[in-house]
Amino acid sequence: MHRVASKLLVVVFIIAAAYCLDLKLDLFPAAAESEEAVAVDEPNKLERLEQEIAQQFQARSEHFSVTYTGDKQELTDKLKDIIHAALRHDDYSAYILESYIYTIRSWGNKSTIALEARYRETLKQTAVVDLETAKALKSIIEPGMNEHEKVKVIHDWIVNQIEYDQSLSHYTAYEAVTLGEAVCQGYALLGYKMLKEAGITVLIAEGTVNTGEHAWNMVQLDGIWYHLDLTWDDPVGITAAGKDSSAKANAAKPGESAIRYNYYLKTDEELRADHQWTKAYPAAAASYADTIRELEQLGKAAERDRFTKLKMTLGLHWLEPEYTVSSSEQLNQVIQSALDSRTASLAFRYEQGDQFPAALKAAFQSVNVAVGYRASYEPYAGDDSLLVHIQLEYRR
Repeated sequence: MHRVASKLLVVVFIIAAAYCLDLKLDLFPAAAESEEAVAVDEPNKLERLEQEIAQQFQARSEHFSVTYTGDKQELTDKLKDIIHAALRHDDYSAYILESYIYTIRSWGNKSTIALEARYRETLKQTAVVDLETAKALKSIIEPGMNEHEKVKVIHDWIVNQIEYDQSLSHYTAYEAVTLGEAVCQGYALLGYKMLKEAGITVLIAEGTVNTGEHAWNMVQLDGIWYHLDLTWDDPVGITAAGKDSSAKANAAKPGESAIRYNYYLKTDEELRADHQWTKAYPAAAASYADTIRELEQLGKAAERDRFTKLKMTLGLHWLEPEYTVSSSEQLNQVIQSALDSRTASLAFRYEQGDQFPAALKAAFQSVNVAVGYRASYEPYAGDDSLLVHIQLEYRR
């Protein structure tokens, strides 16, 4: 359902035999006649060829050619991999590339590679993205912010500003910033652009989810990699993906935040619960909750306080023992303690989510206080637990 650009690359490979340059095989006569070919004949020429192709893609060249001096069979065997490596130089260019075709024409040890590429976004449109990205970053990045805080405000800005394109026709960051909507590829491209501009090491990852192909980001903080799925942290995006049918209905009311952090800085293991991928990406093995917990203990008090505030905002504090109820027996104790002190409300994470309704009912049946209650709960990200809120109403 969510096509990513690399899956759409259409490769047509046509080789003209040495000494046999039949003109019907020249798919790019205009490029060959009007554009100066770049010569690649120095040492490490395959690496240089890769770099030249990468530069042409990043410049959004639609027709270009490169001349190559060397073993034509080696070139034929390796060119597809060289092009794929060239696309890895810049994820933004790779994921706005819609398709390409190429030909090789050889004479002896001299070869001319001609490429024709189609892009989803023009350089002029990317300039608009750059302008809007700069404006957004200026408004949300505050002096003294650390990288962790920058990732959060960028995540929040994108989730707040962009809606999932349910027509499945808008794939680019340009469409995201001008129309306010895009599919997962547009979210990932905009995330890539904003995070990179903010100085965060970032890449675009691709794989599959329950509805088909999908794209998201990975970011590196303090040398550690994490997954960041902006689309699925948008309530509309995750509803369209078929992951959470209640997300849209439970979206925040005016004045309330609709931002979720269910797919925020996740490990490989956490993300593989509903994402799959086969490409090789940096390993994401460290729990972000553990990372924040460690950062709270380091540095000066002001910096420690920043990470404590970040932990609370992201909802990672619910993982701490003081906010966790792990059994029906502990639930009974928590409720009885609240009633003894006439507490008005309770909030905690209940680990055995599927057993909570019955445990809650039993807990209130066993109390000897005239009290009414209202309970609301929702799944907590990453496990089978529930985030619970209980309002207590005492009778006079």
